[in-house]
Formats: sequence, C-alpha cells, structure tokens
Amino acid sequence: MSNLQLQIAVIDDGINEELYKIGELKSNIQITPELDIYERVGYDPFMPSHGTTCAAIIKKYAPDAVLSSVKILNDDSHRGMKAQLIRALEWCVENKIRLVNLSLGTIDYRDFVEVEKASKYASENGVIIVAACNNRNIFTCPASLENIIGVNCDKSEELKEREYIYNSIAVDGIEITACGSHKLERYSGESKVTSACNSFATPMVTALAYGIIKNNPSICLNELKEALKRKAVKPNYIKPSQPENSQRFCYFNEESTEAPILAVYNYCEKKSDDFSKKLTDRFRIDGYNAVATYRDESEKDLCNGRVDIKSYVASEKSSFKESIQRIFNIYDPDIIIVPINMIEDNQLAYAKEIESDLDIDIKIYMYETLKIEVTSTNEAKETKIFTFLNDYKIDDLYNYILSIFDTYEE
Repeated sequence: MSNLQLQIAVIDDGINEELYKIGELKSNIQITPELDIYERVGYDPFMPSHGTTCAAIIKKYAPDAVLSSVKILNDDSHRGMKAQLIRALEWCVENKIRLVNLSLGTIDYRDFVEVEKASKYASENGVIIVAACNNRNIFTCPASLENIIGVNCDKSEELKEREYIYNSIAVDGIEITACGSHKLERYSGESKVTSACNSFATPMVTALAYGIIKNNPSICLNELKEALKRKAVKPNYIKPSQPENSQRFCYFNEESTEAPILAVYNYCEKKSDDFSKKLTDRFRIDGYNAVATYRDESEKDLCNGRVDIKSYVASEKSSFKESIQRIFNIYDPDIIIVPINMIEDNQLAYAKEIESDLDIDIKIYMYETLKIEVTSTNEAKETKIFTFLNDYKIDDLYNYILSIFDTYEE
C-alpha cells in the first residue's frame, strides 16, 4: 500500500480551516447531488461545522496529518444522498487516499447493498475507512461492515482523551468504543469541549489509526485492527447485549415494542431457505425492514437482512428469545422471519425451543406437495392453504400475511 498517499479524507459537510487553525488542505472539494465535483470556494473559513470539528479532533491527536475535505452534506439539512457518499469513496480510490474519516452513515436498509459495494471497492483498493455508528446505536452502513473500523461513543464519559475500548465480540460490527469529548481551541483562543457522540469519537480513532499507519505504511486492515486492539485500555471488552437507548417501534403496531415473528416450518426436501429469502426480499421491496434468522453462517448476508442466529447467543444459558431480542436491538426490524428445516436432525427440539420462548404471530408449514399452510395466532386463529404447482410464487401468500397484520392493528 506504499503507493497510497498517507493523508486523511474527511467526508462530511466541509472543513472550514481557519476556525481551529487546521492549516492548508491537500484537496478541498464538494460533490453535488448531481455528482459533479467542484473545488469548494466562497465559504466562510471561520464558520463552525460538523466536518470542521471532526478535522480539529484529528489534528489534535495527529497534528502532522495531511487532510483533504470532501463535502457531500447539505449546509442546511446536514444530510446527503447515498450516491454522493458512493462517489466520494470512488474519489478516494481515484486519488489514492489511504485513510478516510466518515462520521456519517445510513440506517436505511434500502441503501445498504450499494453502500456496502462501494465500501468493499474502497477497501479492496487499500483505502481504510473509520466510520461512526448512528447515534441510535443500531446497524449502520458502512460502520457495521467487516471491512470497516466501526466506532461508537463512550456514553458514560469514563474514557479520557485518547482512550478507547476494543469490543472483542461486536455482533453489531462496531469494534471500538471511544472517548467522544475533546477539548478544542479556536483561533480566538476560546476553548470548547465537544459533545459526547459517535461522530466525535470517530475522528480520535482515525487520528490514532493514522499514527499506526505512519509507522507501518504497508499495514493491512486486519493488522491495523490488531494494533488498535493492543493499544486499547480494554482490549477484550464484551459489550452489554442491551443498548442504553434500546427503545424500538414496530411498523405494524406502533404500540408494540416487538416486531411480529413469522416461523417457516419446512417438511419437504426443497430448501425452505430459498422460500424464506424470497419472502424476506418481498417484504424489503415493499418498504418493510424484514430480517431472517439462519443457523448456517454461510447464509449470512447482513445488508440483505439475513443474519446468523448463532452470532447473537450471549452464552450457553441464553434463550432463543434473548438472541432474537439482541437482533431486534441491532437491526430494528419490522418483521422477523425464522426458517426451521424440519427434515434435519434435532430440528423438532429446536422448533419446540422457539415456540416455548417466543410468541409466534404466523406459522407457515411447507409440505412436499408444495402446499403451504398458514396459521395465524390472532383472535380468529385463521388457517389458509396455498398450493403451488412448480415454484413458490409468493405474492398471494405475501398479501395474505399483510392482511393478517391488518387484523392485529384493528
């Protein structure tokens, strides 16, 4: 990676370099909603901004770092488009940027696949991305992805400047919990302490990563993560399974604190996983954040709502309900789909465990004849049969499921 420039690109709402005496920027560009790239001109270099604070934090801990500013966020709404973020990451690859600070991300599952693809492209080209988790502390793209250094903030404010914890088991993908409060000095001599939030924990970690890369320019991402782990005040910390701000809502029933659960019992040779994937995708296409649980890690595809249930087992004594709750806390789903392959060994015991732990809203039974039996647990306790001649064409079934949830709302 020695051909990459050891500079830090801050992808944000722009760096106003005079406010904190940040110094000259290597590049100072903006990417418009139309994806045009311009030199950034005509701005007030003394104006406070989110990106300016992030840059000041980086310079506090890595004063010799060379910074570039990539503005993608709107000045008024402080929001940007998915396409702008993707173009910014492409620009970093094109300009051989080594390190990116990304104190932003998306929690909209409809953005995940494309942002994941762009992040993977950057990572494969040697760009290391340090990204903030959303302040709701739920699955955030790209911060929660494996090829990213994900960061959240120490809300207890016990950690001091430069201190961070390395989360050895990070089921949400966020490996580092860091200090978010940093004392900064403005050009006028006035001092301020940043608010403790994920956005401002991230640039401190970016600066520390810069120091490690500076001393080992060819270091790869996994080696960098190991180096960060060794320098942590707690290198093998296990995060609590219940986030502090774990209030959630249910799309179908806003008064509920749990998502509806749909169990798929497969009694035929045809893989129920295929059916469950189609059903999960069908919900997601219509704007429902559906998450399906699998017992096979090879089925995992987090950006498409497919999780490995074993990853969310806190201990040998954990119940299935506790694992589902952890998934709920991380992904904030509108519906959870649980595939159960009944023709495999020990699946009957698995099914009984699920049923004893969970209030299942809808049960779908799949038989060898491609007959599907749907049973709901609402007051009517309806049962309906769907028969398919060749394949699982699920539109009628899907619409029937939605009608069942309509009865719950009533």
